[in-house]
Amino acid sequence: MLEPVRGDEALEILSRHYAIPTAGGAEDLLYALVRHFSRLPYENISKIIKSAEHDSPLDCFRLPGEVAVDHVDRGFGGTCFSLTFLLERMLRTLGFDCYKVMAHMHMGENVHCLIILRKDGRRFLIDPGYALYAVIGLPARGETAVRCPHAVVVVSRDEAGFYNLHTVDSTGRKWRYRFHDRPAGDAEFEEHWVRSFSMPTLNNVCLGRITEKGHLYLRKDFLRFSSADK
Repeated sequence: MLEPVRGDEALEILSRHYAIPTAGGAEDLLYALVRHFSRLPYENISKIIKSAEHDSPLDCFRLPGEVAVDHVDRGFGGTCFSLTFLLERMLRTLGFDCYKVMAHMHMGENVHCLIILRKDGRRFLIDPGYALYAVIGLPARGETAVRCPHAVVVVSRDEAGFYNLHTVDSTGRKWRYRFHDRPAGDAEFEEHWVRSFSMPTLNNVCLGRITEKGHLYLRKDFLRFSSADK
């Protein structure tokens, strides 16, 4: 189902809406796109609404064109699955070598996703869920830390070959997830996306928005603002 989907339409819509430059050097283009993409909030409201309208999870997928239009018209963003799929397709449209990766969190395995981009012999992490402002190089060993407006993002590699991501902000240091640098093809990604509709996360409204000042997060009746400055 996912393979024929391209990012051309979404790229055109969002580039026009935010005046994102799509010409120039590859590095400048990459950082400009990732920074502007941060304006799409993490939210599950659009997923809750669509899942209430359809019986099959496959019919509930919000694909790139729909996510882009909904953002411009209604201010929606998406969950990690729809945002990761959208950004990966946009990056591919621009000629970048990238792929999707699944990650494990406290709530279970393969419940989060992100993008790995290969450039100039190096690999970089791009995550619409936790580090939108940053393109983070994966360390060959040890750890690397990148300061973002909402947190210091720390990525480390353990002896088992897993990468672990922590955030350090005004609320402290938190482990977020771990992953292997293993591409998740469209069929596997679709399988995990379908399974996400049976998770309890759809029972509560969740919103997150990263700005230049920090991170605003709402879940049920809990509201928190955090930043990299303690």
